[in-house]
Amino acid sequence: MEFEDALKNLHKSKEFKDWKKTHKNSFLTYAFIMISEEVKKEWQIGYYNKGKDTISTFTVSEKIHKNPDSEILKGEGIKELDPEKVKISYEKALEIAKKLQQKEYPPHTAEKKMIILQKLAIGQVWNITYITKTFKTLNIKIDSLTGEILKHDLLELFSFNK
Repeated sequence: MEFEDALKNLHKSKEFKDWKKTHKNSFLTYAFIMISEEVKKEWQIGYYNKGKDTISTFTVSEKIHKNPDSEILKGEGIKELDPEKVKISYEKALEIAKKLQQKEYPPHTAEKKMIILQKLAIGQVWNITYITKTFKTLNIKIDSLTGEILKHDLLELFSFNK
């Protein structure tokens, strides 16, 4: 299921409509999906609750489930997503990421893939992280509107100090 479909299904659901009645000032802040053989594909869609400084997350698959609210991680700040600026599907973003991985990082194939749609200082992106078979993380940020690769880097998953 693509992000757009997951968001439409969420907005039509009783769970979301009931929640929205008491969270009128909340806004869409992220969407997450993990691709792995061990994990069922389901969207986690999060809304920032301004007054409470919390995130409400909904799991969207065959059914809609509201997860308990969680405190936010302080970082770059919470930014609102614009669904109208998602012209590149997550599957297209994965194709772009795979081409980059094969060209720039051939020995580092993905064991698991984490995909987050979020707005960062560099723009609204598909933030794709590969957990690789070489115990590294390959992170690729792709503009959700244009499909342009904005940033990519390979990092050690584990580092051991002597």
